[in-house]
Amino acid sequence: MDRRPPHDYLPIAVAHHRLLLWPTGIIAIIKAVQVRTAIARGDMVTAEIASREARNFSFISLAVGIASIVLCTILTVVVIIASQHHDDDWEP
Repeated sequence: MDRRPPHDYLPIAVAHHRLLLWPTGIIAIIKAVQVRTAIARGDMVTAEIASREARNFSFISLAVGIASIVLCTILTVVVIIASQHHDDDWEP
């Protein structure tokens, strides 16, 4: 029985690297390239492991990147609201 080679997640890794969180995105890209290299060698076990790691690091980039964007947006809104509601009568 001939198995399909594991997915390398390279496009997802590149997109998450460029758009969201670059440190884990770089690791995801490296793992995706390792998948392709292992497949070229015929080492499907290593390819499967690298594929899972590429997927995991891509999703870590996605989760942390989105969380960072949401947090920055919330902090920006809070600062804007706080600056508009300052009390001129208050003295330290």
